[in-house]
Amino acid sequence: MKNSKFFQTGLLTCLFAGLFLLSSAVGSAQKTNFAGSWVYNAQKSIVPENGFGAGATKMVVTQDDLNLNMDRTFKGRDGEDISAKEKISLDGKECENVIFGDFKKKSTANWSADGKVLTIKGIMVFDVNGESMEMKSVEIWKLSDDANTLTQESSFSTPNGDMKSTNVYEKAN
Repeated sequence: MKNSKFFQTGLLTCLFAGLFLLSSAVGSAQKTNFAGSWVYNAQKSIVPENGFGAGATKMVVTQDDLNLNMDRTFKGRDGEDISAKEKISLDGKECENVIFGDFKKKSTANWSADGKVLTIKGIMVFDVNGESMEMKSVEIWKLSDDANTLTQESSFSTPNGDMKSTNVYEKAN
């Protein structure tokens, strides 16, 4: 009888420990990993006629449990490459990055309940002709089932109106 009770207690302990480990593994495995080198697909992307919100020509993303790092390359007015780097905290805490010269952007990132979609909200304040302007942005990141297509649905709120774009990137080989 003693052995039976010991066996049952041990079995229950093993089951609970196994369920805990499984739930921990599933919880951490659910977050989408956007890491990789990405190339802009202009044919699949949707941007306003003025081109505002068009994606970077290429983007390199690294990611761990704590941060998402982006190195985006844009084409300047004269065709030169302009790099913009951001480090986004994945724990919901606000972070600040310097974008394009001395423009600062404050961002927060949050995961969807299933860990498949990342939403990054940002605010950038800058001066134009001595006037302070604020631009708010929301980027919704989604990865295709085969992990070869990254879609960023973006919306921008500026003093000149609201704009939306959808930028599509293909994984570079």
